[in-house]
Amino acid sequence: MKPHRGPLVIAAAVAAMILLVLSGPYRSGPRSTFDLSALSPDDRLLLSDLVLNIAEAPEETLPQAREAAWALFRRHGTPSAEARRGLETVFLRIGQGPRLFWLDAQRALEEARPVKSAARTQWEAELMGEGWLSMEQQRRYDLFMERIARGEPVESTHGAEMLVDAPIVEEIVKSWDDGELRRALTLLLTPL
Repeated sequence: MKPHRGPLVIAAAVAAMILLVLSGPYRSGPRSTFDLSALSPDDRLLLSDLVLNIAEAPEETLPQAREAAWALFRRHGTPSAEARRGLETVFLRIGQGPRLFWLDAQRALEEARPVKSAARTQWEAELMGEGWLSMEQQRRYDLFMERIARGEPVESTHGAEMLVDAPIVEEIVKSWDDGELRRALTLLLTPL
């Protein structure tokens, strides 16, 4: 009498179907429709403002920035992990602007004149060329620098006017932490 192979054939067929499903197109879930190049100029500027705010004050601005960013992302299709890595690279470049600004502010206070280094000029030109920085944002930075250089009060992140002197700028420059910026941007890009 021959052994009955029915259960073995069914088990092999089920195993093959499971392997096919696990290795096939269904494995990664729905595909992202998010396209970075499809973001409108206003969307890019909103995202860059969010990143600049996070770079200046991560703890205070991250929760609201994350809500705003993901509301925008959902309108364009949820970004895939690969798209989020691309955004993180762009956001890290944007987030370097405040560090460059405060380094220039140190010199501006020493020299009692507005300063714009070659590094900050290049940062602005690259981001403006890619649509991530507007003339208005650039003007705000320039006006802020002028007021610092003249020893005039400037508006803080919290909306209050304050005098930014050399010890404050030195503390800002010393406390700058690229790791903190990277962690904040990773959290910004973590789906809600």
